[in-house]
Amino acid sequence: MATKRLRFGWAWLLLLGSGCAPKQAPVPPPAPPAPPPKQSLVVLLPDPEGKPGGISVTNPAGTETLSQPYQAVRVERSDTAPTAPFAMDQAEVRRVFGAVLDGLPAPEVVFTLYFGEGSEALLPESQAQLPAILNAIRERRATAISVIGHTDTTADPQFNYRLGRRRAQGLADILRARGVDSSDLFVESHGDTDLAVQTARGVAERRNRRVEVIVR
Repeated sequence: MATKRLRFGWAWLLLLGSGCAPKQAPVPPPAPPAPPPKQSLVVLLPDPEGKPGGISVTNPAGTETLSQPYQAVRVERSDTAPTAPFAMDQAEVRRVFGAVLDGLPAPEVVFTLYFGEGSEALLPESQAQLPAILNAIRERRATAISVIGHTDTTADPQFNYRLGRRRAQGLADILRARGVDSSDLFVESHGDTDLAVQTARGVAERRNRRVEVIVR
């Protein structure tokens, strides 16, 4: 009799176990809504040297062209054409992009120094530019200073290449003697291949006898 009662007890326990509801996995919370698409604002800044410039803003839905300083367009979405160009004033651009503008490197500055015909000696008015070049290098803490020699077309191209090189190297030596690090100077010659004033062969032109110093 005891055995029967024991078996009945086990049957009752198994019945209780089989009647339990199965465990369910926790339901994850709903995903947050997607953030609204970010707008893009494109502004054309003036060229540091006052040269005209422009930019086209294009996406799959259309194109708009900016051709005046401080013109701007907005792009709402990639499937929406850019807005028509509109004007922003300098103060507004500074308010929106001030941190970005402050982080930009200073624009490069270019100095042009002139030489006598067939000579490697600077003209006096070009000698007077040396302090301004050195100041620009120091203020910008420049580490890339290009010194590029040019000539007119009075001699043959091979001679002119060598003359342009000597002019550039001579000016680089002057800068080095005044404290500019040699590793920051990059000397090259364009000879008569990059004329400031286009002339025929054999023409003496003062504006072509020059060295350009580009401070970055």
